[in-house]
Amino acid sequence: EQVRKSMLTLGKQQPDRVLAMCQDYLLKHPKVKSTPLYVIELTVSYPKIKSIISLASDEMTRSKDVIPDWQQAASNILVAVGNKHINDIMEEILSKFQPGLLPHFFVVQTLANLSDSNVYGMVPFLNAILGTMLPMLNMAKQDNMKWVFSSALCHFSDSILEYLANLDKAPDPTVRKDTFSSEIYAAFDILFNNWLQSRESKLRLTVAEALGSMCHLMAGDKLEEQIPKLIPAILSLYKKNNEHYIISKSLCQVLDASVNMGSRVLETQLDSLLFALHQQVSAPVDYSNPPTIKNHNEVLRCFSILANSFPDRLVMFVLQKLENSNERSRVGSLAVLRHLINSTTSTMEGKKLLILASIRQPMADHSNKVKKRVVQVISAMAHHGYLELEGGELLVRFIVQNCALPDTYQVQFGLQFEVTNEALRTMCDNTLHLLTTTVGRLADVLWPKLLYYLTPPQFSNATTPLCKSLIVLGNKKKSNQEPSFNIDFTQEGRRKIYSLEAFLSFPFRDRGHGAPSLSLLQTLSNNIHPNTETFWEKEIPPLLSILEGMKIYFLYQCIGMTLQQSFNKEVVRKQLQEVLLTARHNDAVEREGVAMGVGLCANSHLEGTLAKLDEFGKSDAFKKSPSIFNLLKERNDVEVEKVKSTLILCYGQVALNAPPEKILNRIDQDILRSISKHFNTKDFIKAEPADSMRTPVRHLVMTTCANLMYPSPFADCFCVSFVQNMVSFHNLGALLGRLSPRCSDPHPAVRTAAIDCIYTLLYIQLRYEGFSLDYKDDAVDSLLPLKDRLENPDHSVLYKACSDLTKVMSKRLPQQQMTTLVFMLFEGLVDSQTNCCRASSVILNTLLKNRGGGLQECGWPWERTPS
Repeated sequence: EQVRKSMLTLGKQQPDRVLAMCQDYLLKHPKVKSTPLYVIELTVSYPKIKSIISLASDEMTRSKDVIPDWQQAASNILVAVGNKHINDIMEEILSKFQPGLLPHFFVVQTLANLSDSNVYGMVPFLNAILGTMLPMLNMAKQDNMKWVFSSALCHFSDSILEYLANLDKAPDPTVRKDTFSSEIYAAFDILFNNWLQSRESKLRLTVAEALGSMCHLMAGDKLEEQIPKLIPAILSLYKKNNEHYIISKSLCQVLDASVNMGSRVLETQLDSLLFALHQQVSAPVDYSNPPTIKNHNEVLRCFSILANSFPDRLVMFVLQKLENSNERSRVGSLAVLRHLINSTTSTMEGKKLLILASIRQPMADHSNKVKKRVVQVISAMAHHGYLELEGGELLVRFIVQNCALPDTYQVQFGLQFEVTNEALRTMCDNTLHLLTTTVGRLADVLWPKLLYYLTPPQFSNATTPLCKSLIVLGNKKKSNQEPSFNIDFTQEGRRKIYSLEAFLSFPFRDRGHGAPSLSLLQTLSNNIHPNTETFWEKEIPPLLSILEGMKIYFLYQCIGMTLQQSFNKEVVRKQLQEVLLTARHNDAVEREGVAMGVGLCANSHLEGTLAKLDEFGKSDAFKKSPSIFNLLKERNDVEVEKVKSTLILCYGQVALNAPPEKILNRIDQDILRSISKHFNTKDFIKAEPADSMRTPVRHLVMTTCANLMYPSPFADCFCVSFVQNMVSFHNLGALLGRLSPRCSDPHPAVRTAAIDCIYTLLYIQLRYEGFSLDYKDDAVDSLLPLKDRLENPDHSVLYKACSDLTKVMSKRLPQQQMTTLVFMLFEGLVDSQTNCCRASSVILNTLLKNRGGGLQECGWPWERTPS
């Protein structure tokens, strides 16, 4: 290959010398052919054409045996030269194509390829060539010669047809089809009656291909005579050959020629044709095997040709096949129906209502293969005006239903023809988007009807594609100031808006419906209220940015979970490196996402994770390196601090997620030692303002201190000591919600401490309400005797004690803090201690009985209730 390229380069600079050298080399070394011949083939635009033609012709025919390697190379040279020097080539080739003598295999092959590469140059020679060739056909006894003659006749016929189709560009515009008809028919007779019955499959297929091409050049009456025999003969080949593409291609050409000349006998073959073609179109298409794709397309072309002559019979045949319960039969019928809708628009125009009625049956099929074909048919129908007709809304509903398919998580092993829920759903998503963006007349069909699918729970998984389509439609109508943009939101319509708002509570459910729901609300803002548009233009974009950040957060979680399951330590190391180096450390959500991913990974790979974090802590990311040429400032201090924040968060998540038995002895040695290198703040509490909590720092410090008090039974009492520094006691409900379930904790010391904390908190609240320091409240004081009752392990005693405790809290707690208390108690329902779960349930029950009415007035957001 390298030698060949070098010689080609030399040939462009000194063609005479290189061509002479190649010619001389071929004469002296007859066994080494390929490289010199290829060089000659690609340098033939240079001089010495005559000698090159003679040399290539001699080399091609020197051996009577067929030696494809170098004989094909010589033939290629002649074909290449023939593109510019056809007369010189034909003079040489025809000298070896003499009447009465069987020519060399590659002489015929060269003529065939010349007719392909130089149509206008070769067609004027073909009449004489065909006259010389006809007697040779009866002389051919070997299959390889029959094959090359059949192939040549196919190429000749195709070239003549191309010449006739472009007479305006042809050198001789007087050429007519009947110039070749008699010779073509004589050759057709030999091929059809003798060679088509060969036992050799390759020869049969080549003969069939030639017959298909030759049909177009035969006189009409001759073709009409052959149709009753020709079509059954071609159909019979389907059973004799595994490869069907050539058969379908030949059949398509026969049908096309028959329809073009107005055949009257073709209708007698219609039943057998439709049956055989339907079997072919129903066969699975293997998209990794191009011949099966080509066969499928040729069969569809056959249906199109027949539809132009027999539209009623063909459509009724296809629609009757739709009623067949066989999956393969339905899939094939739907493929034909889609093709007919797209390719024979005028023929199908009067059958739209019939097709709309018939498509309902396969729409009810449970097979995803059938549904996939139905979606393709609906897409074709949408582009040709079917969906605007009565019954068209059912087709839209079908698309939306399949946009809402649940995940199946099917794993396919070799099932390349299966259609999963996920694949079908994606296809329907894309179809809905396509109909929205490319079929303009569907806008009034889809808007605002797609809104109606937002509320029913069976369509919840379709919310995202529905919102995206409605956004496109709404924005277009809004910008064009179309009256149909305005929607009168009745009670039902308002429920759609409430649904969109509810989706925001769980933005990543149902395939991430939060962001598109927000965008749709912004599109609909004028319809909801005239004053919302300006406000939402400012408020919604930041919310969308937040949701995008949360997506990234969950992506890092997925990476962490995947690495947790991996057994390949090198893969884990590389992925951790990629995550830490490519993260946007300035983004708070992304920092937390990275830390979460690293922490999850540490659950299975603690050693490797700690090693990677230690390596990352020593990397250049923590150094203030100057910019190039010192023209810019050093790396921003804030940037470095953000990277430090990521690292510290990572260590925190590692400590949280790693196995307890492994992490304890690594806390001092690895984690705290590494964190201390990047921990510059001396005292968080002193740095915060004493008059109010302006940032979450103090809250985080309190939580951290509480967690550091291992085993932390008195952690909440420690938190209470900070409360007295606050101006407004606005988190009483949260603290009571945390503490009250602990009154039933398995550890007696914790139960006692919890009562003391609640007692103290309620007296603090009384101070805020204006009562003096020496004021005594009987209800609050009744809590102290409860400590003795909580010592009793009897469940009924504990139940009564928790109930009495709740009555005191509900009496002293301000109404505006009730909701927070209830939310904290909801978290207590899943407490790690069963006793505390029971206590949370009792406290909630008593609280709702005593203060439930007030909660209802507050507009209770039930969507946040845990399942």
